[in-house]
Amino acid sequence: MSGRWIGIFPIICVVLLIVSLFLPVMGLTIFSSGVIDPAVTGDIMPLGGGILDELEPYVATVPEASELQTSFFWVGIIFAIFFGLDALFLFIGGIRVMTGNKELDKARKRWLTGGLSRIISQAIVIALILFFIPDFVADNYPGVELTFTIGLGMIMVMAVGGILVFAWILAKISD
Repeated sequence: MSGRWIGIFPIICVVLLIVSLFLPVMGLTIFSSGVIDPAVTGDIMPLGGGILDELEPYVATVPEASELQTSFFWVGIIFAIFFGLDALFLFIGGIRVMTGNKELDKARKRWLTGGLSRIISQAIVIALILFFIPDFVADNYPGVELTFTIGLGMIMVMAVGGILVFAWILAKISD
């Protein structure tokens, strides 16, 4: 059995990564005593919008709002670049396996390491967001409190990692 059909799994992952570009990476609520009343709530989106639009009315009156807006803009751009490059490389690898131009064994190793690295990296990002960022903000911006929720974009990246590990298992079985 050639195992070329297994190349469809990275293509499925590409579709999920492209869809994740239009989903919130994380939800965010900003509380500030007396300055932002009562709170600003929005999503960090890879392609803009969300919390960036919600902070706009405060940019002229609250200097920190502009800094936060710029920070969240760059976080979204970084996620978009990583998701886009990830989708491109997965697409190329999936097509190469399906057309027989790439040895399945090499692709299988990349799927395992890629899948595990996506799952682990998202777990690290979630841990940083939940445990370290709020303390950093509290130390540097007294009276400001951030609350995060995990968005569908981050969950989809973890799902992509799971699909790639599943593809590795199927490739191993098909040998």
